[in-house]
Amino acid sequence: MQSFTLHPDAWIHEGSEYGRGEVIGYRVGGMPDGKTARIANFGGCTHDDWRVMRINPDNSQSRWTGNYESVEAALADLQEAGTP
Repeated sequence: MQSFTLHPDAWIHEGSEYGRGEVIGYRVGGMPDGKTARIANFGGCTHDDWRVMRINPDNSQSRWTGNYESVEAALADLQEAGTP
């Protein structure tokens, strides 16, 4: 199984300091064939509702799918599925 990596790219925070606060979005790296994905928490800071959007090399995107309890569960499902 290929090892995908998470790269934080969205936060909930107060103030103007970039990259601080609770992470609510990740870009997924390490995917084959120039594909990537995003994993984001649609529940914000009130509850966990993680979803996945697959992105193809031509930048076409899938709809947000899933309702995962954690970013790790969403990533595991994405890895198990293989490619977007």
